[in-house]
Amino acid sequence: MNTKNNQRFNETDLKIQEVMLILMEKHDFEKITVRAVCEKAKINRSTFYAHYLDIYDLMDKMEFEMGKKLQEGYKGLEIDFEMGDLFSAEYLTIFLDFINRNQQFYKVCLRNRKIFPIKRGFDSMWNLIFKPRCEKAGITSEDEMMYYLVYREGGTNIVLRRWLESGCKESSEKIAIILSNCMPEILR
Repeated sequence: MNTKNNQRFNETDLKIQEVMLILMEKHDFEKITVRAVCEKAKINRSTFYAHYLDIYDLMDKMEFEMGKKLQEGYKGLEIDFEMGDLFSAEYLTIFLDFINRNQQFYKVCLRNRKIFPIKRGFDSMWNLIFKPRCEKAGITSEDEMMYYLVYREGGTNIVLRRWLESGCKESSEKIAIILSNCMPEILR
């Protein structure tokens, strides 16, 4: 029987995700339908719905799984939020190495979703890093703080998109230094 977490269920889940990436290479995310995924994966709609609620749920779960894998790369490292470790070249290199190993996923996501797929953890980053640093720099308006965040995220996304489009020809270390040097002063 094909139940959650058995081998056949997991193989089907991977197939659905692979098909989604293939379709995203050719079509805008918003134009991909459950029907298209099912046809390409050669599965029934009921099989798709046994795994996901809809296309958005599929993408959210793919992003969540990638986020979990990325976090595993930081296990065992002590992160000093006060010192800005997350924005140091060392920590950025871990992040960029992961992106390099998963180029297809991130290339497709950046092209189709317009934002970098790391939504989870936003609250922690906001409360542990951005807000305290802005306050330390004398910025008390959360609206103003958000401008710094948006600037940082937007710039990082464009750098990552360019790097991915070039096939990650520059080293992770070089891009990490570039990103680190571009950090707004309040985040250093």
